[in-house]
Amino acid sequence: MADARPDQEYAPTPSRMECWAAALLQRCSAGPASSQRTPAELERTTRRRVACAALAGIMSGGLIGGMEWYLGQSMLGGMEDTEPGAQWPYWSGFLALAGLISAGEIAFLYWNSLHGVAVISRLADTPLGGNPHARLVLHGLSRVALEFPSPRHRFYGIDPYAQMNRWRLIVMAVMYRMKVGASSFLLRVLLRRLLGRAALRSLLPLVTGPLYAAWNAAITWRIMLRAREQALGPHAIEALLAALEQEPLSEAGRHVLLHALGEMIMRHQDAHPNHVYLLARLLETFDCEHHHIDVDWPKQRHVLGRLERGERRRLLELLTAATVMVGKPHGNRRRFLEELFEACDKEYPTEKVRSWRRRFLDGEAFRSRGPAVGHPRITPSSG
Repeated sequence: MADARPDQEYAPTPSRMECWAAALLQRCSAGPASSQRTPAELERTTRRRVACAALAGIMSGGLIGGMEWYLGQSMLGGMEDTEPGAQWPYWSGFLALAGLISAGEIAFLYWNSLHGVAVISRLADTPLGGNPHARLVLHGLSRVALEFPSPRHRFYGIDPYAQMNRWRLIVMAVMYRMKVGASSFLLRVLLRRLLGRAALRSLLPLVTGPLYAAWNAAITWRIMLRAREQALGPHAIEALLAALEQEPLSEAGRHVLLHALGEMIMRHQDAHPNHVYLLARLLETFDCEHHHIDVDWPKQRHVLGRLERGERRRLLELLTAATVMVGKPHGNRRRFLEELFEACDKEYPTEKVRSWRRRFLDGEAFRSRGPAVGHPRITPSSG
């Protein structure tokens, strides 16, 4: 069997910052695992981290807004009739102080996210070291905490971004790093046009705090949601594979599953760690000679429709689970699932898919016609 470590397939060359974040996550998540992984525990952790991020936004936004108003009044008398050339002391002082406040806020947000991700992984009893599969999870959680996009390269022969415009990923990465400066600038321009400069100066300290708080809360909530997906994903995957061993697929069914998963990854346009983990474990379980997939979905879609009824049902359940563990079933995710059900002459089960998504995030079992699929401890081969 070809050697293809899942952590190397996902992140062959992690940056120094990722390595630092990974080491910090391992230290912060060390300790006894939660005896009972409940939705309430996971929700409380998310709410605490979101609240801390919002509080940081209120403080930094209020300080920056208040400082701009104070410096404008004290140094330039409100800047009503000040020539642009005479405003440089104000702007140099403002930018220096705003830079210090923003740097402190961003440092706290990184710490807040890393700590929250570590707590989520500990509650989920997700190992973050010891074998290539656990290191894959660690790399994924580190990138989530740092708000890094997924790596942009092929894994197991699949290019997740083959159908995606690259500029979209660049814009998404730049937007977060320009959060403080861009939002502050846009806010000032908008209020100057709507309210006039005098009204802006009096309202600025009041509106910048809530603006930054809302932005920080949204970003942190997204980070915690993705961390929850990645911490719970390996447990669900191992349970799916255990169920698959009880009801093995035929050789044709195995090919359909691998190619459908590869097509799903390209349709989703993201190298989600849960999909990398699932694909790695399937290749190992099926004892594939080559860990490389040349996706040919049109051919395998035709094969899917000719499989026996029970095998089609198992494939649909596996691929439904693979969908809900990487995000909400909408957009490209839903369209591809609908295509799968159509190929099997079945109606798309909207409520079932939504229910599986909720159950997954709660750390509960997927429900199918057979025994419920739970979330056992992760025990893949050490590779």
